[in-house]
Amino acid sequence: MIANLVVGGLAAGCLYAMVGIAIVIVLNITDIANFAQGEMAMLTTFFAYWLMEGIGLPWWQAVSIAVVFGLVQGVVIQQVVIRPLIGGPVLSAIIATLGLNVVLNSVAGLIWGHQTYTFPSPFAFSPPFLIGGVPVSVDSVVNIAVGLVIIIGMTLFLRFTWTGLALRAASQNQTVARLMGVSITRSSAIAWGLGGLVGGVAGVLAAPSLFLDTNLMSALLIKAFAGGVLGGLNSLIGVFLGCLTLGVAENLTGAYLSPSFADAITFIIIIAVLIMRPEGIFGHVKVRKA
Repeated sequence: MIANLVVGGLAAGCLYAMVGIAIVIVLNITDIANFAQGEMAMLTTFFAYWLMEGIGLPWWQAVSIAVVFGLVQGVVIQQVVIRPLIGGPVLSAIIATLGLNVVLNSVAGLIWGHQTYTFPSPFAFSPPFLIGGVPVSVDSVVNIAVGLVIIIGMTLFLRFTWTGLALRAASQNQTVARLMGVSITRSSAIAWGLGGLVGGVAGVLAAPSLFLDTNLMSALLIKAFAGGVLGGLNSLIGVFLGCLTLGVAENLTGAYLSPSFADAITFIIIIAVLIMRPEGIFGHVKVRKA
């Protein structure tokens, strides 16, 4: 019983972590908390659904194209909405993402309506894996595997590629980064593109179990921020571990206390961490120079 709850919590935590990673990439590079991240992922998921149901593409092909759409969507939003606000108060850009949240939700509702759709999954009828005698659904295994691939891939990308090093330089000190030839505008566009890509993957994986509608990612966005606060919003590894911890805590709380209290634990964790360790368990106090 406990093993099933832990595995289910890890699978849910990986979904939170993907959204959290998308948020943190943008936040660390641009100082902007992207409150439209969930709606961007939702729109990408609807696009994948349209490719499958409207065009007739197979799941793998539709999802691959949709993930690229998510990346392009992030870049376009950065260029059209965020770039004109660079140099102004960060609060203006944050408010713009809140407005974008409403706009994207309304656009999706206008195109696809506000009814609920069943998003297909190629693993729906696959028999569960037996891991240590514990049956684990294929969807859970895929969520955990994809989550691990994304956190490992993003960590390696940021540490061992020239583009990743440029992004890290921009996140630490924009003045020095400019002197080294790093384009802050380009770094911002790349960060938003990566955020759109990773968020889109999370949406596609979440839709089969949560069902697809315009509010698909609302809860996941809150959980991602909560996991990020728990682990540390300036650390990819911290966000990943924080979201996993949150997913397991929610599952155990729902099983042993009350299902209705499982969501409350999210906000209890946020408040407790903000009081005792504002930078998060795995985070650090970040001093950023303009």
